Amino acid sequence: MKSVNYYQTIFDKAGDAIFVHDIDSIDFMDANEAAEALTGYSKSELTQMSVEKISAHSHGFDFQHALRKVHQAASHEAITFEWLIQAQDLRHIPVEVCLKIVEIEHKPKMLALVRNISEIKKYQYQLQSKDQYFKMLLENSGDGIAILDTQGKLLYASPSLQRILGYRDRFVLNKNVLSVIHPDDRMDVRQLLFKHPLDDDVGTIHYKIMHHNGKWRHHEATFRNLLDHPDIQGILINYRDITERIEAENTARAREKQLGHMSRCKTMGELSTALAHELNQPLAALNNYVGGSIIRIQNGLANTQETIDALNAALNQTHRVNGIIHSMRSFLRKGEANFKIHSLNRLIQDLHPLINLKADQGGCTIHYELGVSPMSISADETLFSQVIINLVFNAVDALQKNPEGQRDIFIRTWQHHQHARIAIADNGPGLQGQNPEQLFESFYSSKTDSMGIGLTLSRSIIENHQGYLWVCEGESGAIFNISLAAQERAKCI
Repeated sequence: MKSVNYYQTIFDKAGDAIFVHDIDSIDFMDANEAAEALTGYSKSELTQMSVEKISAHSHGFDFQHALRKVHQAASHEAITFEWLIQAQDLRHIPVEVCLKIVEIEHKPKMLALVRNISEIKKYQYQLQSKDQYFKMLLENSGDGIAILDTQGKLLYASPSLQRILGYRDRFVLNKNVLSVIHPDDRMDVRQLLFKHPLDDDVGTIHYKIMHHNGKWRHHEATFRNLLDHPDIQGILINYRDITERIEAENTARAREKQLGHMSRCKTMGELSTALAHELNQPLAALNNYVGGSIIRIQNGLANTQETIDALNAALNQTHRVNGIIHSMRSFLRKGEANFKIHSLNRLIQDLHPLINLKADQGGCTIHYELGVSPMSISADETLFSQVIINLVFNAVDALQKNPEGQRDIFIRTWQHHQHARIAIADNGPGLQGQNPEQLFESFYSSKTDSMGIGLTLSRSIIENHQGYLWVCEGESGAIFNISLAAQERAKCI
């Protein structure tokens, strides 16, 4: 027969914590060394305590809960459950408890075998966190994610399916997606689905698919065969809606075609419309010079020199008209231009009389901020000057919405790396929500008396100069920007 010391040693040295407590009061009657290590209390302290004392009350492990577990164990052979212990140092320790009724000195007592499962819980939490992490990535992915079988049946769809295609998961799961693929693309998609299971390479495909609203959408997708993967067992698809991109590309191609058409205006109707717009500027100046001279002569206010100056100015405008007609005809018909190296600032300065006259008529003030560094560009003087005139005149027109005394136009030039830059800004109403690119579309204009040719041709001319013309919103008003390649000054005229 084994001695009492033999069993006492087994009890004290057991790896798991062992508690003996009263069934009714759940007070501790005994505890082993592992129980002391687990709770941080000594045996003598534990035997003065109850289960309630070492339970984490903030997590709902209260006296009544513990008592119910004891009574449950008393009515069965044994029960196992998880509990949360509060140690002496206030740490919360997750444990697994096995309760069993035993006879001690002919009286039923409750034996509690308690195992620390902190590491297990930590591992479970890590797995759960990773699962939640990847679940969150899937649910918030901008792209759609789906899993298909080889027949095209949808086994899984990410929540983005509703955003991209308008379908809810419950309406499409177990449905064949081939039924909503465009007939022209259905065979290509089917071939990818029927690739040999051993082929795990990534394939890419572009197809059209029907949206829930009945419209066709363009999709770009990657396919990967994961039929042999123990968790996936299907074909993984990452897809995104590229309809807007396709439409933008089509629009860009149409615009390019349109600009090409505008740059080669082969019919007299197109040529006359463009010329009428561009000739309006110098003809208006010519009218002012001649008309003003006539009025002064009639009123006896003119002298010989003033008259000569006015007639010379008018003559210069007729030369400009001829230059515009010649340059425009060559450019519009053939895309040709007479390129020479010019000083950028000199080109701007030569336009001062015409620009200032237009500004005075519109009650505007021109502010010139010409860069001090020498900048030269390769340009057709007539065509380039018409672009500047057109942009300034547009600014004057825009400023007519401003009160008197608040009409400022800024013409600035500077060199940025290897490019000469020109900015024409005003303190007018700005773009007022208009699409900046729409301003450059053929026959578009915010002005009721304009055909909208000016900005379209202006951009076409600048692009023919291997440059860029764009508009943006400034702090107050709009800013038209031109960027051209800077040239060597030595050959400048």
